[in-house]
Amino acid sequence: MLRIFVFEEPFSVKLRLEGQLTSQTVPLLTQRWADVRSSLKGRRAILDLGDLVEFDDAGRSTLRWLASSGAQLGYAHPRVRQLVNDLALEGPGLAASLLRAWKRIHEAALRQASGWRESQFIQRLCGFLPAAVRPCGCGPA
Repeated sequence: MLRIFVFEEPFSVKLRLEGQLTSQTVPLLTQRWADVRSSLKGRRAILDLGDLVEFDDAGRSTLRWLASSGAQLGYAHPRVRQLVNDLALEGPGLAASLLRAWKRIHEAALRQASGWRESQFIQRLCGFLPAAVRPCGCGPA
């Protein structure tokens, strides 16, 4: 079962998904997305995935399609957070390119970090990234 709530705000429209995004519920989401997209009028579309607890291959493909269609992926439930991180890194544009580059730099620095100062520096830098796209679990120091 999937429940979709639409919140109209002055600068954005938020779609909050609750439940399971499966091949049976994908048509409901695609229809709701078509309705929302036609009424955006310059506003951002945000998908709140905080209560999406399960998805299958069809759900994964649909989220990938929505992200490439302009929907911004917002908060994600811990079960789907890795998918959101992967989609953020796959996306087009400068932001995704910078995130991919940062992930490579971060991984290389952690492999070579021998002392406390280097790892502390990486944690501070990582703290400037949004939590959803940090390549690790580190945060602001």
